Amino acid sequence: GQKPFKFPPPDGFSALNIAATRPVKVISRPDQYVGVSTWTGDGNTGRNIRTLQFKPDLVWIKSKSLTKEHALFDTVRGANKRLQSGTTNAETTHTDQLSAFISNGFTIEDNNTVNDNGATYVGWSWRAGGNKNTFNVDDVGYATAAAAGLDGGNINPTGCSIGTKQGFSILKYAGNQGTGQTLNHGLGEIPDFVICKNLGTSYNWFIWHESFGNGADAAIYFTDAAKSTGYNTQPFGTFTTSSLAFNNNDGVNGNYNYICLAWKNVPGLQKFGSFTGNNSTDGAFVEL
Repeated sequence: GQKPFKFPPPDGFSALNIAATRPVKVISRPDQYVGVSTWTGDGNTGRNIRTLQFKPDLVWIKSKSLTKEHALFDTVRGANKRLQSGTTNAETTHTDQLSAFISNGFTIEDNNTVNDNGATYVGWSWRAGGNKNTFNVDDVGYATAAAAGLDGGNINPTGCSIGTKQGFSILKYAGNQGTGQTLNHGLGEIPDFVICKNLGTSYNWFIWHESFGNGADAAIYFTDAAKSTGYNTQPFGTFTTSSLAFNNNDGVNGNYNYICLAWKNVPGLQKFGSFTGNNSTDGAFVEL
């Protein structure tokens, strides 16, 4: 690779290098879709954290200096609605934590989960499809799932924010306790990473990853548990380029409301994969 070829490769062949084997970047400015913010709390209300290049649709906050739970907020459920990835708790409402999503960040209040005086925090933010209406796709708002092109499944979303270019969907839906029930995700490709949370009762987060295999009886949780298999009712069905599939399991499709986060691989922005550890200081290489 240091010197040019004396005899150039014939037509149809490429030099063996990273440039030839990596896919062309779809996202040239990833900072317009995902960002990380850090701040030191001041204990005041109405504080704007303006560190992003976009208006976020999902914000995930964790105190670095206090023993506080992770707190997740999104535009589909509403700014005052909190979930905690470290617990199985149902959704709760708070007016003193994250109060608004703004053009280049978010607004926090005086609760010690987000803004205790002198405490340090980190926030991860993602842009999906905006929040101009109940159903949002690529920053266009729609009043109904049908108008957004998301009807036709066994379960229709009750709200959504979908960014097709960056491959990220936030979907809210009401479970129907059926088996093989489909929910349109709007990504145009089979997702690579899916997270579901029961909003109405204390129940595990259910997480699917592409390495499990599409339609496999498997899920992981936001705990120290290993991958789980052999459920009495398999949570996830077979996903397609247009829809997710859920079975009658309270983690994904009971008689409750749910939030679902779904991502797909997008060159230049995000990649989901797996690796096998080797217990060595020369650890496994993970190509991103």
